[in-house]
Amino acid sequence: MHDAVVCNASPLIFLAKIGKLELLDFYFLHIPTHVETEILAGLKRNKEDAKQILEYLRRRKITPVKTHILKDLPDSLGAGEKAVISLAVQQRIYHVLIDESKARTVARFKGLKPKGTLGVLWGAYKKGKIDKDETESLSFRLLESGYRIKEEIFIEFLKRLKESRNNDGRG
Repeated sequence: MHDAVVCNASPLIFLAKIGKLELLDFYFLHIPTHVETEILAGLKRNKEDAKQILEYLRRRKITPVKTHILKDLPDSLGAGEKAVISLAVQQRIYHVLIDESKARTVARFKGLKPKGTLGVLWGAYKKGKIDKDETESLSFRLLESGYRIKEEIFIEFLKRLKESRNNDGRG
């Protein structure tokens, strides 16, 4: 079963950087045109991840959706973040892939369920698409590729992963 999600640029970029865009195959992706614009800007700067993302979206036949931005969103959010939250609210898609902490807070306030790039890794692990060692390895590769996350959250992720090793029925 595929969960419908509205996806911001950041999870696409970081999954491309670690060569794991296919982990998004388990989602029915909705991409606002504002997010596509950010990816195209990366393409103009000859970013390899932007080429991979556009090819991935083309292969999955995902057409970016023009979005009317909600008026009550904070100015401190980026255009892509505002578009993701707006599209999700308007289409009643409750799951959003968004990394930025402030945008996640606004998303929650709007009744949405945000998940970040690390959450995509966790979901793939829980579904058995990647094993625990690969999950750990990919999480460190995210950090190496510039992914920013609070140290406590990253440590909590690794602890949960380690504990799940003992409770996953395989150990």
